[in-house]
Amino acid sequence: MKRITTLLVYIFITGLLTSNAQFNFENQIEKKEITKEIIDPTYGITLYEPLNMYLHSDSTRIEEGYAVNGWKEDHYSTGEIVHKGYYIEGQLKVYKNFYPNGNIERNFKAIDSFKSRLTLFYPNGNIKSKVSYSNDFAMEWTDYNENGDISFYEKYNKDKLSHEQKVFYYDSGTIKDELIIDQKKKKTYIYTEYHENGSVKLRGHLKYDMTVYDYVKYGTWHHYDDQGGNHKKDHY
Repeated sequence: MKRITTLLVYIFITGLLTSNAQFNFENQIEKKEITKEIIDPTYGITLYEPLNMYLHSDSTRIEEGYAVNGWKEDHYSTGEIVHKGYYIEGQLKVYKNFYPNGNIERNFKAIDSFKSRLTLFYPNGNIKSKVSYSNDFAMEWTDYNENGDISFYEKYNKDKLSHEQKVFYYDSGTIKDELIIDQKKKKTYIYTEYHENGSVKLRGHLKYDMTVYDYVKYGTWHHYDDQGGNHKKDHY
């Protein structure tokens, strides 16, 4: 989502706003039309992300020499709406982007001064991702595949370093592997990998190590085949 497409002009806040240059955002759109080519196959419409005030934006939107305030709409060259957002001093507080077929591509909402929520969509209207932010940190993130099944989920602890839970899923919808907190104060976890038939493939304990900022294995780890047999052990 951090990929920046350069079809529109953004004036960076640091230093450049003091140059007294006159910019017209509408004219830039006329010169470089917004077409479906702005839609990245992976990241979607990222054109407006540098203007998001909640995610530490580094840009502002200027029209006729002034920062934009209030509601603003932009359209594709074919006339369909591509963006509707509420601006404060040239930066976005609330906004929606749209696919050429009229379906929402993303919906960003501010909850309070620190928390915000982003929902991304596939062109068919199904939800692609749900993200809950604390300032600019993604505290909770859920991904879905195009047919609507969950493919990934993670939630962080308040320290914004270690997880409360992290889960990957097979295309079939069954869990592929999961990290679940065991003892929050000690930052210990139970990690499990599954065969696609749902049986346990690997299970053991992890501990979040603040000296390396990563999870390390400890204790006994158990390995199984897809029928629950051929049990093997590793010790850490």
